[in-house]
Amino acid sequence: MKKALYFLIGLLVVASCNSVTNTTKNKIDFEGISDSIKPGDNFFNHVNKVWLDTVKIADDQVGVGSYSFLNIPQKKLLENILTEVSAGNHKNGTIEQMVGDFYTSGMDTVRINKRGFEPLKATFLKIDNIHSVASLMGFVADEMSAGNGSIISMYVSPDNENSKVNMLHFGQAGLGLPDRDYYFKTDDATVAIQNAYKKYLTSLFNLSAQNDAEKKAEIVYAIETKLAASHKTRIERRDIKANYNKMNVADLTKNNVTIDWSTLLTQLNLKAEAIDIEQPAYYNKLNELLVSIPLQDWKTYLKATTVSNYADVLSKPFENANFEYTKVLYGQDSQSTRAQLMVQKVDRQLGFALGQLYVKRYFNEDAKQRVLDLVNNLQKAFENRINQLDWMSDVTKKQAKEKLYSITKKIGYPDVWRTYNATIQKDAYFENVVALNKNAYQYNIAKLHSAPNRDEWETTPATVTAYYNPPLNEIVFPAGILQFPYFDIAADDAVNYGGIGMVIGHELTHAFDDQGAQFDKDGNVKNWWTDEDYTQFKAKTQLMIDRYSSFTVLDSLHLKGALTVGENTADNGGIAIAYDAFKLTAQGKGAVKIQGYTPDQRFFYSIARIWRVKTRDAYLSNYIKTNPHSPPIWRVNGPLMNFDPFYDAFDVQPNEVNYKPAAERIKIW
Repeated sequence: MKKALYFLIGLLVVASCNSVTNTTKNKIDFEGISDSIKPGDNFFNHVNKVWLDTVKIADDQVGVGSYSFLNIPQKKLLENILTEVSAGNHKNGTIEQMVGDFYTSGMDTVRINKRGFEPLKATFLKIDNIHSVASLMGFVADEMSAGNGSIISMYVSPDNENSKVNMLHFGQAGLGLPDRDYYFKTDDATVAIQNAYKKYLTSLFNLSAQNDAEKKAEIVYAIETKLAASHKTRIERRDIKANYNKMNVADLTKNNVTIDWSTLLTQLNLKAEAIDIEQPAYYNKLNELLVSIPLQDWKTYLKATTVSNYADVLSKPFENANFEYTKVLYGQDSQSTRAQLMVQKVDRQLGFALGQLYVKRYFNEDAKQRVLDLVNNLQKAFENRINQLDWMSDVTKKQAKEKLYSITKKIGYPDVWRTYNATIQKDAYFENVVALNKNAYQYNIAKLHSAPNRDEWETTPATVTAYYNPPLNEIVFPAGILQFPYFDIAADDAVNYGGIGMVIGHELTHAFDDQGAQFDKDGNVKNWWTDEDYTQFKAKTQLMIDRYSSFTVLDSLHLKGALTVGENTADNGGIAIAYDAFKLTAQGKGAVKIQGYTPDQRFFYSIARIWRVKTRDAYLSNYIKTNPHSPPIWRVNGPLMNFDPFYDAFDVQPNEVNYKPAAERIKIW
């Protein structure tokens, strides 16, 4: 899997920033404001509590609202496209034919259910024929190209020390549960998830006509537990330098004789003198376990990972088994419709073909220029903030501003669309999935040793997200997020700067968070700070870690401040930068109220609304344990308690819950 990017999930006033009128630009209503909850006590609930108390989460969903859950109504738009194109006859190889026939093949549940386990019989036979550790590693390598990953995780991306060239990166792998900690905690909720996972493995073995299913599930779980013990935690993996270990392949082969890196690369059809081993402890342990664990147990493990990898493309009983496990993990009551599952599958595997059809139908091209204007405005606002920092020297400020203005901006959709080299058939769903997996593998390894493709996007255009990519020093805003409540071309500036403006500021700040700050303007991990400045920066990020670690959800579940520090830094910086940019617009400079609210109040109301999300408790619990973002309530209340203009806009007083004295308001950027 590719290295995690920095998702959301992040001044010249242009002519379009006109003064507010009471016609088209004030159409945004902030309904449901709760006067019984003071803004300074809980601003998230002040804005959203009425909605939270009345909205219902659909049985087939784990949440509702904005942010990632805005992808739910997005799926309906994509379903409309797929229904239309799948009904027509299109020339082979066209994007309409590929997405239409792939969707059709996945909707043919009669054929899929009739085939049952049959698509995996040949793969199981290969596993049965494994006769040595060497042949086991050969199987692992062969299957990686078909999307059947197991104990090896590999991707191609820029070299941290030379961002002009792509190299191979290998990371820890091998687990079925969401995180290594799930194997070692003993609280009731975690034990319930462990048991659900073991039951899932047992079901997969039974459905695959394997004997002693429960015993085999325990064998798989035991192997995964041993692998998990060697995994770094998610917090440890935030250390950029500690997770970059460029090693000579010849030396690695000598150290990991059993893995045999030289042979492994040959089997993967790859050539490299040096590779990055992100977590060496994992591969050292794997090298030992390949010998100490009986070969028959490894074959059992590979059968489990194979079925699990393909469970969502096999017959209904496999799909049901997968859902019964995830129901415990995330709390979802019922399965999504087949159409919605297939929309997600098409977007994952043919997302840039589907994306072309999406932007043609649903994307407002005027939004692209308007958002670019906002990005440019926020860049200049960020420059002003850098100039005013009292803790940073002029030497480092100069470097920071050079990096800021070197950021590449990608908005809406790619300038160059990715193509797919795979044959898609209406009546071969499993084979279509494998063909696209193989094409994705070839697409990725073709980038090895070449310069990074700066036209490439890491997310599909229809997805509601945004990201900053440190090695390429770029910010990306897909068409999916350029819609209400984040952006409305007819809305007043307060709404748009508090919405998409905050997201833009968030992504810009990622270039200067605890991880992004270690990359220079060219995307290399390089120290561009003075020692004194970086020491002060680290001290400020520690304040952020400590503050967010004190926040709780679900009564007593604490946020992981060290895991979320990058996103929290970006949230705090994003609001500040967006506000500064807004204050240079005509509306921001004025005091004209709309619907009784001042410009500043509308700005902050917009921020609270873009994070309006309600989730199931099980989902939120897993989110806190594994996600680098804070939950929505703290993406609002956390930054605002640090931001002076918020106090002024709502007259926040010392006796209110989230009030912080001026000296305790954390400011980094």
